[in-house]
Amino acid sequence: MEAIVQEIDVERLFPIFDILSVPKSTRDIWNGRVQVTIKPIDLPKETTADRIAQFRKKHNRETFVEHLKEQVAKGRTFDFDVQKVIDGTETEEDKQARYRQEKQVWSKAVEDKTGGTD
Repeated sequence: MEAIVQEIDVERLFPIFDILSVPKSTRDIWNGRVQVTIKPIDLPKETTADRIAQFRKKHNRETFVEHLKEQVAKGRTFDFDVQKVIDGTETEEDKQARYRQEKQVWSKAVEDKTGGTD
């Protein structure tokens, strides 16, 4: 395994490392030069397909349905037929209508946070 070794002034590391919080016993290096070694570490190779699969697993329909069930149990109401989503009987037309409502809500939230559109 190859490594890069270089001597540099410590102040060049300040933007990268919180060197100012090192123990008092090592503070003498703050104004000096240090040797930096950079070497690769073995990490599992993650493909785009792996990341997509992880996203889908985390944000799948079952997770969404469970979240809806929890919210309904807490008394929350929605602008769409939650029971259809929970039961899996939501039609494509229902999904598109829900999506359009979500887009409007997000647009309004962004507009509110940014102070309106110009």
